[in-house]
Amino acid sequence: PAADNVKEIQAAYARRSAKGIQAAAHKLKSSARTVGASRLADLCVSLEKAGKSENWEQIDVLAPQVGDVLHEVTNYIKSVR
Repeated sequence: PAADNVKEIQAAYARRSAKGIQAAAHKLKSSARTVGASRLADLCVSLEKAGKSENWEQIDVLAPQVGDVLHEVTNYIKSVR
């Protein structure tokens, strides 16, 4: 599901839908907090706020980072199993 949320963020970003980014970031934030992925959760908080205020300057910096940060989380989880 987290990968699906990232895809939602990326699709909303491609459509330039601030509200879509806000909604998808909100969902991913919850999942990230649940597994203790603080960096990902914090990124989602920032994206959610930027989406709510339609701050494209910030969205343009943050949105491209989401996939890479999720990848780091996934690799970490695999390494501790």
